[in-house]
Amino acid sequence: MSGLRVLHVSAYFAPAFVYGGPPRSILGLCRALRSAGVDVEVMTTTANGPNATLEPAVERPRIVDGVPVRYFPIAEPRWLWHAPQLRDAVQRDTPAYDVVHVHGLWHLPAWHAARAARRYDVPYVVSPRGMLEPQALALRHTRKAIAFRLVEQRNLKRAATLHATSSQESATLERRRLGPPILLAPNGVDIDRVTSANPALVLRALGLSPDERFVLFLGRIHPIKRLDLLAAAMTHLRTRDISIVVAGPDEGGHRETIAPLFEASGVRTIWTGPVDDDRKAALLTAARALVVCSDSESFGLTVAEAMAAATPVVVTRTCPWAEIEPEGAGYWVEQTAPAIADAVDRVLSDEQAARAMGARGRAVVERRYTWAESARLLARCYEGLAARRAYHAFDRGAGAPGVSKAG
Repeated sequence: MSGLRVLHVSAYFAPAFVYGGPPRSILGLCRALRSAGVDVEVMTTTANGPNATLEPAVERPRIVDGVPVRYFPIAEPRWLWHAPQLRDAVQRDTPAYDVVHVHGLWHLPAWHAARAARRYDVPYVVSPRGMLEPQALALRHTRKAIAFRLVEQRNLKRAATLHATSSQESATLERRRLGPPILLAPNGVDIDRVTSANPALVLRALGLSPDERFVLFLGRIHPIKRLDLLAAAMTHLRTRDISIVVAGPDEGGHRETIAPLFEASGVRTIWTGPVDDDRKAALLTAARALVVCSDSESFGLTVAEAMAAATPVVVTRTCPWAEIEPEGAGYWVEQTAPAIADAVDRVLSDEQAARAMGARGRAVVERRYTWAESARLLARCYEGLAARRAYHAFDRGAGAPGVSKAG
């Protein structure tokens, strides 16, 4: 892997965690790739939600948790993450890399990167990050259908590899028959980070006593996360001596819509707003259960993080976690309020069984969901793509110093 240079391009990147799991996942992957010996650099925008921006770093990368990142100013109109300086940098600098890795769909940085990679004959990998799942496509469907026909279909078909983070996403890509090979490399979890926080300090700051039982939702407050369904599930709970903690950024003012539903449930609800890594780890460790009931998830990083924290999980079947029940780490249930409530009740009713579920979940993460393993799979992919590129260049007559091409 010595000398292998890979450019990662995303519309947003850490610390823009207002965008949910992808910024964390891409950071975790890039950090692990650098540990594995791959020379990774990131190009992204300064986007940090609808009304905020990060500090630019255009000429010289900023080091973020060991990863060099160039942040290019997002420009008006912000639609599609318009960043002219990023476009220019991608067009200028792509030939210096062996592989380009594009994260996400429906944004201009990805389109510029794919176009530049094709122009300079640099192989590129695309990680759709769940954006081709039916439920995700249903949001702004008309715009996405047009963009797919005009841009995304070509970008995906001409990619050297498509990267899926779950078996469900891999199956979605297979059904589309786009052509490129599909690499399944799940997201990972930094187990030490998840388990290093002191829950007592965070609970005190939130007004929770150490012995108070609570169920956790962790993620963006967005319609696709189906918090309305979670609120309805709270009304069905047989166990009433609990609280629910909703931790995450409010996207588009959706909290105002769904907060009355939680009030009507009769269960005490605590809204934390965005949480940093330490507070997130503390909440995951202290929660009696994590609930995820999204319409769609490409992976669902919070599920893996909860299991790493030895916390039982309740996940609906709209999310790609079928292994939860066979592994005994929680419940994978229908996307209905009664089914969610019944699973939460079962976790809360038997503390000893819940602890055993948590231990089994932790073991699953240790076996399957480490960043080191994901980085190993992707590094091997990059090496193969770079080697094929070098071979094709030689075969076309580029040759090598002091070597003549036969025949």
